[in-house]
Amino acid sequence: MQATRAFNLGVGYLENGELDMALLAFSQAVRLDPQMAQAFNGRAVVYALRGELDKAIADSEESLRLDPGDPEFYKTRGYIYDRLGDEEKSQADLGQAAALEGQPS
Repeated sequence: MQATRAFNLGVGYLENGELDMALLAFSQAVRLDPQMAQAFNGRAVVYALRGELDKAIADSEESLRLDPGDPEFYKTRGYIYDRLGDEEKSQADLGQAAALEGQPS
């Protein structure tokens, strides 16, 4: 299975609320392509929804390390920081996302 296909399956499972299947699919995408920032971000979202916030932060950090220019990744980490009760870091990430969205591509 290609990483993109596994990622797309993960998105579908996530949209349907099938968190266990989404986690498996995103993990498969990460194994197939360890440079796929979107797969790390998808897995971070799943971990956050499952309450596994330490794992969520780790994957969110990896997605940002791989692609620091994607505002969605900052939104994800901002959401996770909010869940962790760190309002300052959450607002900083959401501000960064907004700044990136305002830049021409």
